[in-house]
Amino acid sequence: MRYNAPLSEHVLTQQMKLLFANAMPANLTVAAISILLVISLWDKLDHQQLITWNSVILLFVCLRAVLIILHERFPKRYLPAIWERRYVLCTLLVGSAWGSLTLMMLTSDDPFVHYVIFLVIFGTISVAVPVLASRLPAFFAYVLPQALFLLMVLMIQNTQWSLLLSLATLIYTGLISATSRNMNRQIRRSIELENHNRALIDHLSSEVVKRKAVQEDLEQHKAALEGKVELRTRELTRTNENLEKQIAIRKQAEKNLKYLAHHDTLTNLPNRLLLDARMDHAIKRARRKQSQLALLFLDLDNFKHINDSLGHVTGDRLLRKVTQRLLSITREDDTIARLGGDEFVILMEDIKDTTDVICLTQKILDKLNERFEINGQPIFVGCSIGISLYPQDGETPEALLKNADAAMYRTKDEGRNSYNFYTQEMTASAYDRITLEGSLRRAIEQDELVIYYQPQKSLIDGHYVGLEALVRWDHPELGILPPGRFLPVAEASGLIVPLGNWVLTHTCRQMVEWQRNGLPIETVSVNLAGKQIRRDDLVENITNTLRATGCKPEWLELEVTEGFIMTELHASIDALRQLRDMGIQLAIDDFGTGYSSLSYLKKLPIHRLKIDRSFVQDLAIDNDDAAIVKAIVSLGHSLQLEIIAEGVETEYQEAFLKELGCEMGQGYLYSQPLPKAQIEILISDHNKRLSA
Repeated sequence: MRYNAPLSEHVLTQQMKLLFANAMPANLTVAAISILLVISLWDKLDHQQLITWNSVILLFVCLRAVLIILHERFPKRYLPAIWERRYVLCTLLVGSAWGSLTLMMLTSDDPFVHYVIFLVIFGTISVAVPVLASRLPAFFAYVLPQALFLLMVLMIQNTQWSLLLSLATLIYTGLISATSRNMNRQIRRSIELENHNRALIDHLSSEVVKRKAVQEDLEQHKAALEGKVELRTRELTRTNENLEKQIAIRKQAEKNLKYLAHHDTLTNLPNRLLLDARMDHAIKRARRKQSQLALLFLDLDNFKHINDSLGHVTGDRLLRKVTQRLLSITREDDTIARLGGDEFVILMEDIKDTTDVICLTQKILDKLNERFEINGQPIFVGCSIGISLYPQDGETPEALLKNADAAMYRTKDEGRNSYNFYTQEMTASAYDRITLEGSLRRAIEQDELVIYYQPQKSLIDGHYVGLEALVRWDHPELGILPPGRFLPVAEASGLIVPLGNWVLTHTCRQMVEWQRNGLPIETVSVNLAGKQIRRDDLVENITNTLRATGCKPEWLELEVTEGFIMTELHASIDALRQLRDMGIQLAIDDFGTGYSSLSYLKKLPIHRLKIDRSFVQDLAIDNDDAAIVKAIVSLGHSLQLEIIAEGVETEYQEAFLKELGCEMGQGYLYSQPLPKAQIEILISDHNKRLSA
């Protein structure tokens, strides 16, 4: 059943009944609130304005009340669409009257007046969800005028508090609208489902009556026949019954053996043997029809961790629940198989284009990201998906499975909980990844890694005051490799922890040397990977590194990406707070690209926000990026944090950031990442020239 189909007459009629059923109490409530509001503000505002406003809103309330009474007495006088348009018009008038109330905020400086009007508008907007959600046009006709009037007034006031309130109003209106839209979908779904069930029941009832009549007729003929042959066939019947029982037992046994040979015993899904047979049949059928089919290779994320920490019984229950969710969102013609462990395969036949595949893939990701409840314990598990298509990605079951598996591993390398279509480059990439992993172990052990440094400039006085340490791999055959080439391999293989420790140790040792030689650098920044922070010995390792190298904590800044710190907030705050208490500077990297909660952001023990380069690079041409940068700088300063912008490449960008009050900049305008010797010359020459 599709809920995005055009609205039927029946559904519209039912929605209008719900709308008018809730209307009269809401109407009376509006009148009562408006009168109480006038009484509350009588001593605060101009009497003439209050009386005029109250008269207007009561007039519109009465107009809507007349419409409600007419609909109650003569519901069939007009079509539902006409009733809807009239109701929406009346609701728009009431919503506009409520919205005009905010104009009185401009006539008074009394905080009580602003507070009361603001709360009343928010209240009337929230009340609209249960009352008007059955028809979205009526909901928006009531809510939007109020929100727009309130936003206009707050923008006119043009204070920091009013701008924050306007942002809150936008967010609140968006949330209320989304809630109303979801409720509208549920209402429509219930109506359409009820209509569908009624038709189905009628059809089944008719079928039952027909079958009952046929059954009675057959029983009459059977009774007459049995009466004639009962004496002569009694012995034969007993013999025949015994034979039938033996045949049924043998058939059931054969069926059970065949089922066990072709199905997974835990989930009752087809196993690899049955999947191969169905894939072979599907490929032959697709070849005849010249159609496409898709193979989705699913691997649950972090299932091994769940299995090891909560036990195999919990893991088995989780796999059964995953199976149930997959069955609930796939088509009847789709084949879902379990290959073993936490690996599932879905075979889709007769696909028109990749849109069908993407739609199902996104449904799978959304469904498996929902919370699982096992033994009263919430469990969250996502999945990584690889997709191969027939005929372009293979013409045999083995080729399609292999290529879908390669695409799935690409998804895991890119961060998991997503999907990838197979490309020919993935086969070579998989081999390259295995080769790089072995070489990377040797590189860490034999010091083939080198550290490049990129300067960080103070936009206040122009001096270079900091450096960011960036690792490179001096490969004996491939030359200098950028981090994008080998860091994903390190993440996937677990080598990111020894690699991160190597970078931290060598950077601290280098910082001590620079301080001893008088290089005018205050701090050096080192990135922390997620797996390093998850380890219980993070603080101990950093403490030992500082002690072994002689590096002072205040010389070191550690950077953590915004996405990681927000997903592991509680675990990460304790470790970061201990590092801050030691005197180490802390920064959130790539700020603006994740999903920070402002209520949690102020609790984090950080000193600096790094604006992601994606917002800086288009400052001159993209007003949205400029607005985001302004908001981040303002937010950081309000939380008493320093701001550093990455990706500064033009003087216009530097001037723009400097005007906003951004303290530091980093990017190719100053220098690309350089090895130790070159960065020393750059820092010394620049700062000496600036001082001279």
